[in-house]
Amino acid sequence: MVEYADADDFLASQTPEIRQLLSYVRQLVMVAHPKMKERFMYNNTLFFMCLDYVCYFGKIQKTKGVEIAFVKGFLLKDEAGVLESKGRKIIRGMTFQNLKDFQAREEAFLEVLQEAILLNETQPQKTFAKIMFERRKK
Repeated sequence: MVEYADADDFLASQTPEIRQLLSYVRQLVMVAHPKMKERFMYNNTLFFMCLDYVCYFGKIQKTKGVEIAFVKGFLLKDEAGVLESKGRKIIRGMTFQNLKDFQAREEAFLEVLQEAILLNETQPQKTFAKIMFERRKK
């Protein structure tokens, strides 16, 4: 596994098409809430946090695109039905092929993003760490 120094190094190493998509999404997420912060973890994953974890850049595959995963996806209503579980119990995500694909579904993404931020604001007791700990105890 390739290790990157920071988020900018990570983005710079991507193909131009993927870098364009990730940079665009990164900007949108960072302005979605005044308390939004980014955190580069595990030497290859960029997380976005607003009071708690919100989402992260998941798997990047040249042929399938990029998944943007919501860490508490199972708690989101997802009224538009755009989130995919891919067999996961907690995390849900949206996969985008490129920037054009993202822009075609940007409104749906922003709705999910705002719902995830609102969940963190209105239910601060449901932290990702607590959810994971409770799931592991079962």
